Parts: sequence; structure tokens; C-alpha cells
Amino acid sequence: MTKLERLKDIKSLTELALLLGFKPKMLSYILYVMPNTEKYYESFSIPKKSGGMRTINAPNEKLKLVQKRLANLLYDCYDEIIKSKDGKTRLSHGFSRRCSIFTNSLKHCKKRYVFNIDLKDFFPSINFGRVRGYFINDKYFKLNENIATIIAKIACFNNELPQGSPVSPIISNLIGNILDARIIKLSKEEKCFYSRYADDLTFSTTNKQFPNSIAFKKDNHWIIGEKLKRVIENAGFNINQSKISMQYKSSRQTCVGLIVNKKVNVKKEYYKNVRAMCDNLLKNNKFFISKDDENNSIFQLEGMINFIYSIKRKYDKQGMKTRNNKPNAITNLYRKFLFFKYFINIDKPVIFTEGKSDIIYLKYALRKMMDNYPSLIEKKEGKHCFNIKFFKSSKLFRDVFAIAEGTSGLNNLMNYYKTNFKYFKLPKLYKPIIFLFDNDEGTEEIRKLLKIENKELKDMYEHFFMQIYALFVGKGKNTRIEDLFDKKTLNIEIDSKKFEPDDKKKDNDKNYGKHIFSRKVILPNYEKINFENFKPIFDSILEIMSKSNENLIDNI
Repeated sequence: MTKLERLKDIKSLTELALLLGFKPKMLSYILYVMPNTEKYYESFSIPKKSGGMRTINAPNEKLKLVQKRLANLLYDCYDEIIKSKDGKTRLSHGFSRRCSIFTNSLKHCKKRYVFNIDLKDFFPSINFGRVRGYFINDKYFKLNENIATIIAKIACFNNELPQGSPVSPIISNLIGNILDARIIKLSKEEKCFYSRYADDLTFSTTNKQFPNSIAFKKDNHWIIGEKLKRVIENAGFNINQSKISMQYKSSRQTCVGLIVNKKVNVKKEYYKNVRAMCDNLLKNNKFFISKDDENNSIFQLEGMINFIYSIKRKYDKQGMKTRNNKPNAITNLYRKFLFFKYFINIDKPVIFTEGKSDIIYLKYALRKMMDNYPSLIEKKEGKHCFNIKFFKSSKLFRDVFAIAEGTSGLNNLMNYYKTNFKYFKLPKLYKPIIFLFDNDEGTEEIRKLLKIENKELKDMYEHFFMQIYALFVGKGKNTRIEDLFDKKTLNIEIDSKKFEPDDKKKDNDKNYGKHIFSRKVILPNYEKINFENFKPIFDSILEIMSKSNENLIDNI
């Protein structure tokens, strides 16, 4: 039974609670008891880009969790609905999985006219009654009235969809689809292309004349056509008259902030501004997003670079390379930024591992032995706090650096550091960056890089360059990090399957791999597991940290 079928089938709060993964008493308390003891929402205002202020209503943590789970359920239902339509392209690209401002803008490229309008008070115009009525009457949902009422209660605040709630976007999309269906009918009649991104509506055409039913020019101003106006108002929405614009192919055409004349691209001014901020950060260790605000976050800047990269990346499936096989400008800029963030602007020693499972092994080994390593881990307010940072490689990070997972990827990062560190104005570097490797046949390229191909290790680690160290799991060859666990732990079966750390030897019918081992064996049972064999790794980390501090003293 699909998620949508299950949702349609339920008739009580108890059933809805179980579908959302809550105990019925818990959901009942949050909906009907908690309002008498806690505030549902915290309200605050933020400035709009176009001027004025936007009110944000942020739900408290308990309600937010309910809304998140409801949102995930509705997103799954929405995907099922789209699939039932033979996967036809979605008209709404905002708040949708696998859609973005890029996909929204793509269909408006190379058009004679691009016309943009904005819906006024998009979220607030969707009230409790509309939400409840939609889930009762929509042909894909047709929910039980009691369930529709509960969903509306979870979603609405002050009789409207609040901005700040994780469930508002998907519900606004579902209800907005009614508008989309009516507009697309009009657009097809007029041979126009149409898409919606949240409250931004875009129409475009290659026709010599723009259709009057959608918009027409009067006294040098563009006005919404009567047919389109009626469709929007009959669907329960209003037009923001201050945000109406027509753009011609002879001038710059934009769609939700992106250029669409020849291809989807970011504005040059935005790119230049972000590049200047990055240069300032890399040279002076500071930057300004706003002249009036000195408290700029590096995460804000990272989001801006990521936005540019995500748009430009769409057009290059060859790893963002130029004809000379070098990374293009935005990739090179992003690499420098990430290099600064993860290799220079650090306040703790950083551990790079070959895989995500290794991080779980190390973290829970330290938790078990925290009394032995107080300088690496401590407890604050009941929480385990690490004084070292474990780097988690993401798909985006590997894409930007054009590296693979595992040993070869770490090898390339070490090489990149040695080649490029000279281009940065470096502070005094004393926090070590440690690359942890299994000591097996896969480390041949690392040994070659360290110039220790046929050398027996005196210590478990080797200094590479500046504050970069390579740390091996053991001195002896053919030692993987999984070999540090005792046989009792390694022999634990999951669903009648045995653990096999080697992917080449793993039989999926008989074995499970590192991912399941780390999460279903180590994580829940760490307090019972013997981690004694991990001590040499942590002892080596302490030695490296000590040597790095000595190097700082020598440099002062």
C-alpha cells in the first residue's frame, strides 16, 4: 500500500499518529494540551529584498517535528500523484523535490517575450478552511473529514499558512496546483510557456505579439489581461501590482532572478560581488556581505558560491573543465573557498577518513574510552563534545574537487594542499590535519606520495607537508580499521547475514557491509564493545597534536 493510499484509508488521530511515527498520546498532547502550556510559534520580522518587512512564525521544536513528518508524508504523496500522471513535467518548481529555480527558468530561454508577475500574500491567502477543504475534496486525496481537520490544525496558525513552518511549502504547492491547471489551459490556447516558482509566475513566448488575454501594454505600462486576472482571482489568489514586468529579447530577460536570454545563468553583478567577497576572505580573512553588517557568516558566503556553482554546473557534464582540462572559474573559486574553510580556517585538529563508517567507529570508540582521552573528548551539559573534528565528505565536495571516495580522493586532497597552499595568505598553522588510512594494499599511492614505498613504519604516522599528517591504522600491512574489532563483534549477524568489509568479496544474499555494521552493530552496542585496539590511533593523534604545537613555538 502506498503512502497516499494509507493516508486516504485512515479515519482517526490514532491512525494518523502511527503513520507519522508518533505515539497517539504524544500527537494528541501536542495538538490539544500543549497550547495551554507552551507557545506554538515565535514571531519575528526580517527585511524583504524589495523593501518592507516579512513576518516569520517559527514553530516550537515539538510542533516543528510534527510538521516536518507531515511535510515528508505529503511530499511522498505528491510524488505519487505526479507519477500517476505519467511523470508529466511539474508546473510548480518551488518547494518541489528534484526541481529548482534552474528547472523553472529553463523553459523560458530564447524567447521573444518573458513576462513575470507575483502573487500577493501567497501563504497568508491560504487559510484553515482552504486547507481542510482541499484535502476533503481534491480528487487525489479525498481524505476523511476528521483527518483533513487535524492536518489543517497542524499546518495553520492565525487562520493562515505561516511562513516559517516546514509544512507550509508543500501544502501551498498542492493548493497552488489548482491555479496551475487553470493557467496552463489558458497558456496553451495562447501558445505560451508557463511555470510557477512559489508565488512567482512566469509566461514566455516566441510569438511576434504577446497575447492580450495574459497581458497588454497601455500608456507605456504592462497590465494583466482580464482572462488571466479572472483565473487567478477565481483560484483564491491576488496579484501584486507592484511586481509586474515584461522583458524583451533585445534586453536582459530574467526569471526568478536568473538570466534566461540564451541559457540559464546568474547575473554578472552578483557573480562579481561574490568573487570579490571570496578574494577578501582569502587574502584578509574577512569579508562584508553588507556594508552595515560586520557579523557576516562564512556559511552565508558558502551558500552564495554554492548557488552560482549549482547553476553553472548544469551546463558542464565534464567536471567543469575548460579546454585546457583545468577547472573553470567558478569551480576554481569554490575549491579555494572550501580549501580555506576546511584546511586553514580551523579551530580544532581535523581527521579525514576513507569512509563515513570510519567516523562512527572513531567517535564511539572515543565515547567508550573518554576517561583515557580527556583532551580529545569531554562531556558538557550531558553531551559528548569532541575536541577534534571529523570531516564528512559530501557528494558536492567531491564534485567540486573532482575526486573519488576513499584512498584516491584523500591522496588528491593532500596533493592539492601541497600545490596550492602558496596562493593563500596563511596564518600561523598549528592545528594538524590528519588523513587516516587502512594499512593495506590500497595505500600504495599514499606510500609513494610519502616516499615510504618499501619502508617499515617506525610510528603509525608520517609527516607529509606543513600541518598535514598521514596516519595508518596499524604498523603492519594488511590491517583495516575493521580488524581492530574483536571477533565477537565482527561475528554479529544481522537478518541472518554475516559482516563482510570487503565489497569485492561481499555477497548481498549472505553478507552485509560497512554501512550496516557501523549503524546497526557499533552505534547501538558501543558500550559493550571492546575498543582497546583503537588506542594506538588516538595515542598517535595526541603525539601529532603535540608535535604541531612544538612547530608553532619554533615558528614564533
